[in-house]
Amino acid sequence: MLTRERFAWSWLSGLIVVSVAYFIAVANHESASTSTELTKIGMLAAALSALAVIALVARVASGNKEERRQVQMEESDRQIEARSSAAAYYVLMGGMIVVGFVMPFSASGWKLVHAAFFAVVLAEVVHYAMVLIGYRRGFSG
Repeated sequence: MLTRERFAWSWLSGLIVVSVAYFIAVANHESASTSTELTKIGMLAAALSALAVIALVARVASGNKEERRQVQMEESDRQIEARSSAAAYYVLMGGMIVVGFVMPFSASGWKLVHAAFFAVVLAEVVHYAMVLIGYRRGFSG
């Protein structure tokens, strides 16, 4: 398995686990009447810290130093990265348009924060899922 593919598997798995756990915790916490701003900030900080640790560990574990140094991006790697980044960009821009231009008329505060976090997570999932599809099946064209 290629270094980039190993990283994509690790990051995608960690991203899904942490974000699902975060949104379940938020849903459970919001149903309780003891919700404070500090606990909301703490939950978001814990989720983002976990993602940072996962990204660091995944980057280190995806290949040893020699292997990472020798890996050059080939044309197929560039094509996979370009296509997956383009798709993720459109997902992120769509999400941010909803968060920035539509939602402020009906929501505020933490609903906007959660929607923005969801848009970022969704864009990353699309990006790395397309990277994995590109390495497993290849892109035609």
